Amino acid sequence: MGRKVGELIDSTPLNGARIDIPARIGWLLRASRLAQGQPLRALATGTGMASSPATLSRLETHGARNSRAIAHYETALDLPYGWLRAPIDVLCRTYSYAPAELAAHLPADTLEDFSECCDRVDDAPEGADWLRFAEHHVTGTRGLPLSAITPHLHHLAEELGRAVAVGYTTRYEALAKFRCSEYGAAVADVIREIVLEEGNQVHADLLSAASERPTPELARWCGELLLHDREDLARSAGLAIQNMRSVGGLPRAAWTDLAAVFADACNRTVGDEGRRTALAQTLAACDPGFRETVAGLLTTPLEPPRRPVAWTRDRRNLHYTLATEYAERVAAGRPGEPMLARLIFELLYDFRATHAVTSSFLLNASPFSPDLQPVLFEAALDGPDETTRHGAASAFANLMLPWEATAGTVEPWLASADPVIRSAGLGMAAQSGLRLPAATLADALSEGGAVRRSALFAAGMTAHPLLTTLAEDPAMPGDLRAAARWWLRTGPRLQR
Repeated sequence: MGRKVGELIDSTPLNGARIDIPARIGWLLRASRLAQGQPLRALATGTGMASSPATLSRLETHGARNSRAIAHYETALDLPYGWLRAPIDVLCRTYSYAPAELAAHLPADTLEDFSECCDRVDDAPEGADWLRFAEHHVTGTRGLPLSAITPHLHHLAEELGRAVAVGYTTRYEALAKFRCSEYGAAVADVIREIVLEEGNQVHADLLSAASERPTPELARWCGELLLHDREDLARSAGLAIQNMRSVGGLPRAAWTDLAAVFADACNRTVGDEGRRTALAQTLAACDPGFRETVAGLLTTPLEPPRRPVAWTRDRRNLHYTLATEYAERVAAGRPGEPMLARLIFELLYDFRATHAVTSSFLLNASPFSPDLQPVLFEAALDGPDETTRHGAASAFANLMLPWEATAGTVEPWLASADPVIRSAGLGMAAQSGLRLPAATLADALSEGGAVRRSALFAAGMTAHPLLTTLAEDPAMPGDLRAAARWWLRTGPRLQR
């Protein structure tokens, strides 16, 4: 079936070096507008934009990065503050070739508004409060001195990994804005402190935010973390390295130094399947020159990472066919299906974390997100191959959707013989705030590896009473006690 007239598509190769960022911006704006049945004329006259329908049509068709206009879309469509702007800003910051900002969204330039935004982050702030706070300090005319703002940066960074839905995307964008501003060094110091805290479990998002501004110092630290005792922290460092490659700006010498450290990490982890898999995924996503240098220093080649059977767009490619079938079911005849298929393909099959994560941000904010959940459930439990099942399971870690999970929903995941699926089920319970029975968590904690880490995450995000037992029982392993103490100190998930 041919695509509908006016559909916005990304026709770049599936495994190409570049994606079509303007098309993705335009797709999100148009899909959001059409989902509410808003014609361009009503949008143009109802938001104070003083724009013609033709101007807004060009904005969607050409995918311009105009944060001021995108903020008007949020207002006109009654979407939460930052709902569209945050994922678009994350997308554009991730790729060095992204279109330039045409019109930044500026906060109200008054002392009263600045004071109010500072007051709102003092108590129990929501994600939107943090985003407004960041906007005032980064694009406004006023800002707190380092001594006064550092405690706020610490508060924001500590909340990020525990937030879900729009509370996560707005907090991430707020921290990334600070990282890319004059406050960047202070943000790096705060992130380093929190990431290295004993028992910390939510470091991937922090290292990702730090990598939005690549520096030789950050590259060296991420290289050191590749051999950290905590395997999950080493994996997060690899994701940050991937993002630094995509964002760009690191001197050649920094990559040369990192290549030797990276190869050493590979050589010292022979036989450690979990670490080797993460290292292989990171290496495959890096620059060809970096890959070649590392390969020349390896004593044992890395296994290739999980990837689709092919990178073509025809029916012979099982994985692209599945992505298009999933998109057809999710779209259910609504406009936007071709781009939806591309984003689902990247979410499930692209080994490059930058592609999977930025696609998840767009899917989160799109009107298709509620209908995506049951399709991913089916793909994870009944997909035709392990690549599809594991890709769908991993997608739940990237998609910060407002799940309404029940015990019946996660039961088949927790009963799976596949530890990847069990781990994802525990993560789903954590994101949705579902407090699992203590016996279920105890069984998962006894498994070790990713399942144990996910069980701790589920306990922490739901403030499970089991945490107190874990923290105080001297018979428990030290890492379990430390993680439980960390969760008791920082608190559970944040919904807004």
